[in-house]
Amino acid sequence: MPGRTDLPKEIQLIRERRGRAVPRMSHKRAAEMAEQLGGGSFSASTWGKIESGEYDAPIDRIVIMAMVVGATADEMEERGRPDVAVLLREELRRRVEAEPALADVRETPEAIQQLVIRGLDELRAIPGLTKEQRQVLERNLVASVKQNIATQIDQIRTALSRSQDASARQ
Repeated sequence: MPGRTDLPKEIQLIRERRGRAVPRMSHKRAAEMAEQLGGGSFSASTWGKIESGEYDAPIDRIVIMAMVVGATADEMEERGRPDVAVLLREELRRRVEAEPALADVRETPEAIQQLVIRGLDELRAIPGLTKEQRQVLERNLVASVKQNIATQIDQIRTALSRSQDASARQ
């Protein structure tokens, strides 16, 4: 593959995430998703050149690419890009605030918000769905996330209660 062998760590992460995506995410599909997220004109060729190290991407491109593949702000910080992390967090806050489907989960941790946003983006990218079908899927996604979190909290409470009961009996 042409390009640098010493790719920046954040580009390595983006490349790895895209490569592991299911269903497979081509450069073309990734570029289309970047455009949908407001990344301006973004070609498959540009995406590929950034991933291969032939082109050093400006920060706004890296942020959009990270959003497309689901890389988190924490991961960008871990890879030495706190500047990208700040912009990812700002974009996540903006999108959560603008997203009616997330009204009930605005106070959840950032990582969960990002997963929900990514899920919504993927649902919205499914061709052939009517507006009503998308809305039902969006509501179901958010309701499912809330239910899963509530179930986990209940399980933690139950485990803590059992632990405390066992300690009290000793």
